[in-house]
Amino acid sequence: MKAAVVTACAGVLIAVLAYWLNDHGETRRSLRRARADWVGSQLREFYAPLLVLAEANEKAWAEYRRRFMMHVGPNPGGRPLAAPDEARWRTWVETVFAPNARKMQEIITARGDLIIEGEVPAVVLDFCAHATAYDALLSDWEGAGPDKSVLVRHPGSRFLSYVRESHGSLREEQALLLNAARG
Repeated sequence: MKAAVVTACAGVLIAVLAYWLNDHGETRRSLRRARADWVGSQLREFYAPLLVLAEANEKAWAEYRRRFMMHVGPNPGGRPLAAPDEARWRTWVETVFAPNARKMQEIITARGDLIIEGEVPAVVLDFCAHATAYDALLSDWEGAGPDKSVLVRHPGSRFLSYVRESHGSLREEQALLLNAARG
């Protein structure tokens, strides 16, 4: 009789332990799946489109500088642009730089909840201020001053670096999560 009680207790203990381990494993898989979904959303809806636009904008700006600014040199002191240079600059602002900045700003404002950090990084806020400044420049081109530049400067390479690094770290995390799910 003692052997039967011990056997029954051992069987119950094994069943409870198996249930607990299974439940614990399922909870961990569920959390890992939810994290993978979240990281996928961050990449798909925020960082990947932002990276593509930021990279394209950077290439366009570098080419514009190489082609058109090397010939006239820097414009210190807000000297007026020559008429052909001003017309070219306005075309690029209206058709390339301002629209790209607006698209990036729309992604940031629409999906800012997907930002990795707990709050919006300063460099992202600086970029949004720059993007908004294009609206003022384009609405009052003639009153914009002799050099026709935006009042709020682009944060420069810091913005592209932030987007690249954030995208890269999320891609790494996504790969780890997918490998863990397979294993």
